[in-house]
Amino acid sequence: MKNFKKSNNDGSIAFGFIILGIGIILLLRKVGVFIPSWVLTWPMILIVIGLFSVIKHEFKSFFGFLMLFLGTYFLARNSFDFDFGIGQYVWPLGLITLGLYLILQKKRENQVLDEIRTNWDAKFKTQKMHTGSAFSSTVEDAKIVDESGASDSTASGDKSGFTRTTGTSFADSLNIDAVFSGVNRRMMTKNFQGGKITAAFGGADLDLTQADFSGVVTIQVDIIFGGVKLIVPPHWDIRTEVSNIAAGLEDKRFFRDGGVDSSKVVVLKGTILFGGLEIKSY
Repeated sequence: MKNFKKSNNDGSIAFGFIILGIGIILLLRKVGVFIPSWVLTWPMILIVIGLFSVIKHEFKSFFGFLMLFLGTYFLARNSFDFDFGIGQYVWPLGLITLGLYLILQKKRENQVLDEIRTNWDAKFKTQKMHTGSAFSSTVEDAKIVDESGASDSTASGDKSGFTRTTGTSFADSLNIDAVFSGVNRRMMTKNFQGGKITAAFGGADLDLTQADFSGVVTIQVDIIFGGVKLIVPPHWDIRTEVSNIAAGLEDKRFFRDGGVDSSKVVVLKGTILFGGLEIKSY
C-alpha cells in the first residue's frame, strides 16, 4: 500500500492566528483606529477560510485555493472595482472545478479503501501461514476473530483503520474537518486515542458511545461559526479546557449514581468562536 505522508500541521496554529487577527481587528476598531471597510466584508470570510485550509494542509488543499480565489475575486470586484472581465464566468467555472474535484476525490478514496483491503488480506494470509489459526474477516464488520476469540490489531494499539461512507469509523484517532459541511462520525475502536475536530461554518456529530479506552486522551476542538455535538458514555470524565468567544458550551449528560470513572478521562482543548459545543449521553 502507498505511504501517505502524515501532516505535521494539525491546523491549531493557523486557527490561532486567525482568531488572533480577528481579535486585534475588533480591538483596534473599538479604540477608534481606522479599519478599511473591506476588511469586514463577506469575501474576507472566504479568504480567511482559504488561508486556514491551505496552511492546515501544507499548501496542498484544492478547497483552500478555491476559497482564496473566490474571496480575492469578489473582494477586488466589490471593493476595488476590478472585474477582470470574467464576472459572468466565475460561478460556472467554479462549479465545474468543484465538481471535477469531488469526482477525483471520491475516486481517490475508493483507491485508498481498495489498498487497505488488499493490505489486510495479505496480512491475514501471512498470519494464517505462521499461526495455522483460522481467521474470518469482513470489511463490513472490520473485525478479525481467531479460534480463541481474540480481537484484531485495532485492539492491540494499531492506529490504522478506515471510515465507511455511513460515518462509522474503525480508526483509533479522530481527524474531522467540517468546513461548509456536516460530518457524522461513530467511533468503534476500543483503543481510542483522541484527535481533532475542526468545524468552520459547518457542524460535526461525534458518537463515542461504542468506543473505549483507558487513561487520558485529548481532543482538539476548533469551532468558528459552527457547532459540534459530542455523544459520550455517561461515566467518562470529560474535562473542558476550551476558550469561548461569543460561544456556548453545554454539558447535557445524564450522570449515573456511580459517578465518573477516573480511569477514562477526555480532555477537550481548543477555541470556540461564534459557535457551540454540546456534550450529551444516552
